Amino acid sequence: MQEEPPTQEDCTEFMLAWRQFFHSMKHGMMRDIERELNIDASDMPLLQALHQGYVHPGEISQGFGFPPPVVSQMIVRTVRQGLVSRELDPEDSRRIRLNLTDTGKSVVQQAHHFLQSRFQNSKLSSAELRHISQELLKLSEALKEDT
Repeated sequence: MQEEPPTQEDCTEFMLAWRQFFHSMKHGMMRDIERELNIDASDMPLLQALHQGYVHPGEISQGFGFPPPVVSQMIVRTVRQGLVSRELDPEDSRRIRLNLTDTGKSVVQQAHHFLQSRFQNSKLSSAELRHISQELLKLSEALKEDT
């Protein structure tokens, strides 16, 4: 038995739920992360990228979909806070290489624990959370711009 495609009502309901989710993220959890960890939550994508192994600003810009000037601003703020260090790339002196400092690693770890505790409070099972993640990735692929 084949499932019916989403109706306009289904799409509207999803968009309302999505908006509420992002509002909760921005005005709830991210605000709490800023307060608890004393960081600008908008810098978390850069810290997460470095945690995942990205080291060059261009890779971060492309991999996370941020314009280069935005990545540059994040770098300036996080270097100033002592969360990130930058150095010349030993393989190509025209490029800079970014690294998490010990403080930056600690902030990422604390943010991950904070996020995990919030998700645990949601009463979602591990399987449910994985399912939501998989479905969001599938939807993300369907909504991508044609390039």
